[in-house]
Amino acid sequence: MKLFQHGSLWLAAAVSALTLVACTDRNDAAGPVLTGPVASSPPAEPVLLQAVDCRVEVRTMLVKCGPTAGGEGAPSHLIVGNQNEYVTLTSANPDYNPGTGVFTLDVTVRNLIPQPLGTADTIPPLAAEAEGVRVFFSTPPVATAGTGAITVAADGQAFFLSAGQDYYQYNPGVLDQFEVTAPKTWTFNVPATVETFHFGVYVAAAVPWPDGYVLISGNFDVRSAAERQLTAQAYNVVGEPDAGPTAFTWESLDSTRAAVTPAGGRVHGKRAGSTLIVATEAGGTRHGKVVMDVSPIRRIWTGAAGVTNWENGTNWLPDSIAPQPTDTAEITDASATIFPVLNQNETVGGLDVLDAAPGGVVPTVDMSAFDLHSGGSVIVTNSSAITGTGRLFLEGIAEQVQGTLPRVQVTGRYTLTGNITSRAVLRVVGGRLRNQSFRIRTQSN
Repeated sequence: MKLFQHGSLWLAAAVSALTLVACTDRNDAAGPVLTGPVASSPPAEPVLLQAVDCRVEVRTMLVKCGPTAGGEGAPSHLIVGNQNEYVTLTSANPDYNPGTGVFTLDVTVRNLIPQPLGTADTIPPLAAEAEGVRVFFSTPPVATAGTGAITVAADGQAFFLSAGQDYYQYNPGVLDQFEVTAPKTWTFNVPATVETFHFGVYVAAAVPWPDGYVLISGNFDVRSAAERQLTAQAYNVVGEPDAGPTAFTWESLDSTRAAVTPAGGRVHGKRAGSTLIVATEAGGTRHGKVVMDVSPIRRIWTGAAGVTNWENGTNWLPDSIAPQPTDTAEITDASATIFPVLNQNETVGGLDVLDAAPGGVVPTVDMSAFDLHSGGSVIVTNSSAITGTGRLFLEGIAEQVQGTLPRVQVTGRYTLTGNITSRAVLRVVGGRLRNQSFRIRTQSN
C-alpha cells in the first residue's frame, strides 16, 4: 500500500532536549545523497498531529524542541498531540565539525500509542509495511542566528504536506507500544556562519485502525449454558476514549459455540470451543473483537424427548444440546426413567452412569454396536451398566474408572476407584490400568 493512504497515521514529535560535549576530532563526509520518489499528488486523508519546532545551538550542540509558536504550520484538521504523548523522539551523540560543516545526532523513535506503528494488518502475524516508520521535516532547517543555507542529508524525499519533503526512514518491522527503534544518524550540512537553526518534524507510519477502534472488556471464558456480560468502548486512532456514549452492534462468528445479544453484548455459552465476538460501533466503521472460550459442561440426561436417541438435544439439560467431545455426560435415575441408546460413534469428556436409588429404575447406556470414546473418568455405580457390543475406549490421563462395562480398551492411564465387571475382554493397549484393592472380573453376556 502507498504511505498515507487509508491505514496511515501522522504523529507530531520532536527531538528531546539534550546537551552533550562534542568531540573535535571527527571528519565526517557530507552524508548520503537525497534519493527517493517525489509524489505528484498529496496522500488521501491523512491523520495529522501538531507540528513541533526544534531549535539547535550549533556550537554548544544544545537541542531544544517545543510546539510551533502561534500554531504556525499546524494543519487545519485533527490537531491532537505533541512529543512524549503519542511518540517520543530522543537524540544522542550530537556532534559538529566546523571544517566540514557537518552536524550529526543519533535519533530513536518510541511508540506510545496502543496501536502498532508500521503495519496496516489487523490480524496477527502483523506484516510490516515497506515504508516503515518515517520522520519527515514539516519545516526545513532554517538559520535563526547567523547566516547560511542548511540542508538535510536525508534518506529520501516524498509528498507529505507538500512535494519534496525530506525524511528519515526507520525499518524496525512492527513497532509495538513502548518499543523503540534502533538509532539512526541524522546529518545536517550547516555552514560555520550559522549559530542556531530550527526545524519541525512529523512521524508518519501505517496503523491497523486509522479510524480508531473498539476495545471489548469482560470475562472471555464462559461455560456452556452460562452467560457473560461484555462491554465496549470506542477509541480514536491514538487510543483516546470517546467522551460520549456509543451504541454497538454485537456478533458471534460461530453462534453454535456461543451466541451474543446483538444490542446488549451478553454472551450465552453453548458448545465447548471458541468463537470470535465482534463489537461494531453503530453507524460507524470502528470495531473490536475478542476470542470467547466456551468451557466444557456436565450435561444431564432427562429423556424429555420421549425417545432414547443419545444425539437428540431435547433429552439433555441444561440447554437441549447433546454432550460435546469435552463435556461430561451424566445419566442417573434421579432425572430420568428412560435411558440413552447410541445411534453412531460418540466422544465425551467423561461419563457418569449413576444408580442413585438402588432397587428402582436401573440407569444404563446402550452403546449398541457403536464405539464410545471417553477422554475422562468413567464412573458406573451400583446396578447401573454400560451395555452393547461396541467398544468403550478409555483415553484420558490420570483418570478413574469403575462399574459394569462393555468391551473396554484402555489407551490412557486409569486408576480403579471401585470394582470392575467387564462383559467382554478388557484390553490395555499402550495405556495403564492401576488397581490396588479392587476386583476386576469378566462376565459373559
